[in-house]
Amino acid sequence: MDHKLKLLKDRQDDIFTSLATLLGAMASPVRIRLIHFLSQAPLTVEVMANKVDESIANTSMHLRKMLNEDLVKVENLGQKRLYSLSPDVFEFWEHFQDFAQKLDPSFVLETRDIYGDLNWVGSLNETKKMIRSGEAILLDVRPQDEILGLNESELVFHIPQIELKKNLKKLPKKKKILVFCRGRLCALSAYSVNYLRENGLNAYRLDLSWNVIKELI
Repeated sequence: MDHKLKLLKDRQDDIFTSLATLLGAMASPVRIRLIHFLSQAPLTVEVMANKVDESIANTSMHLRKMLNEDLVKVENLGQKRLYSLSPDVFEFWEHFQDFAQKLDPSFVLETRDIYGDLNWVGSLNETKKMIRSGEAILLDVRPQDEILGLNESELVFHIPQIELKKNLKKLPKKKKILVFCRGRLCALSAYSVNYLRENGLNAYRLDLSWNVIKELI
């Protein structure tokens, strides 16, 4: 084999091996769940361990593997270490969900057979206009510990799902309430919309990630 051609093939093999290593850093149900949560906000290892039902030691091990491949970043926040998803990984995660759901529609978190049709179907431009004109409000129902390090806009109401009952009077009855949580695979937003509708509010589920919702405000 020609020497230069062999060099190129060796480089090609190295790239394939590195790509497999990179994919391997994500190829675990626990690490996919970590990406799911981190795609919404930076989180500490203690919070993530609780979310994915793993020990802090096991969660730290998974995060180290992701950190080694630059899938996540980490910074010190006082005495805590705050992990965040690299922007390119967030973009990959969004496209990967699109890809998976096209291959198999069962990867869509379907709620209609449980609650009926809850999803908001307006375009991003239409939704942005409604929010900025005051016709609709955004309601974030994520737990308090999942928005650490986030500065939400004054256009966003944050009421954790478990606190909706005692805060119902704070929500307007004459406006559309667009509820979001942890993106398209989150069940809390569907549960919350159903609860709000049962209490006479005009609520809809936004199956969007926080990084996308930020563009609306």
